[in-house]
Amino acid sequence: MAGCGRTEALRGRDPIHSICIPEPSAGKRRSMFDIHYFLEVLPKVFAKTPVTLEIALIAAFFSLLLGMVIAVIAYYRLPLLYPAARAFVSFMRGTPIVAQLYFFYFGVAVYSALVRDMTPVTAVSLVLSLNVGAFMSESIRAALLSVDDGQREAALSLGMSNLQIVRRIIIPQALRVALPPLFNDFINLIKASSLAFMLGVPDIMGAARTEGSRTYRYFEIYGAVMVVYWVVITAFDFLRKLLEKRCAAAF
Repeated sequence: MAGCGRTEALRGRDPIHSICIPEPSAGKRRSMFDIHYFLEVLPKVFAKTPVTLEIALIAAFFSLLLGMVIAVIAYYRLPLLYPAARAFVSFMRGTPIVAQLYFFYFGVAVYSALVRDMTPVTAVSLVLSLNVGAFMSESIRAALLSVDDGQREAALSLGMSNLQIVRRIIIPQALRVALPPLFNDFINLIKASSLAFMLGVPDIMGAARTEGSRTYRYFEIYGAVMVVYWVVITAFDFLRKLLEKRCAAAF
């Protein structure tokens, strides 16, 4: 590689791509951290935030729907569906998301024209929805189980219907319990969306990889990546606190 002093896999930490580390010119020592370049690359990385948020929000919507369905199946232990739901949750939680992503995008694509025609963004969003949906289902199920059965029995004795019990008793209490872990799942989803660059998606990590292959200033580039993710996640954490206060006031 032109201009490359040596190529390493960073002691095995990057199993996918080797990293070119240029040798400094004779008599010229490069500073460890170039603040000017950091401030230059930060807007370039931040400009790809909409792509990352698009993946995260799409996946969050469908994973929440999937999590609610699985949680209801597990809560009521519906025949036939309950064993299948538990097996799905166990499999998705017990296997690496990278393996799931590669299995779907490269493995299933061999036998499915539908998957072959998918865009990388769609494929990543689908895999993240399935993976995070399994985790969200456990958060929602735990929230439903936190509501004491005695309250449901008392409501039935007062003549309330099952729909009224769910709307007035179960949902308000379960929502307060489920909100913090669901937001934690969503934050993990945002960070997991960084794997999209492995399929060629031009997200935050994709922009960092492109910039790194041009300048080799990995310290400043990936420092900027972490700052951008930190800002985004901090903003959503602030939103979580607002929602928790609203829920506490409303219920």
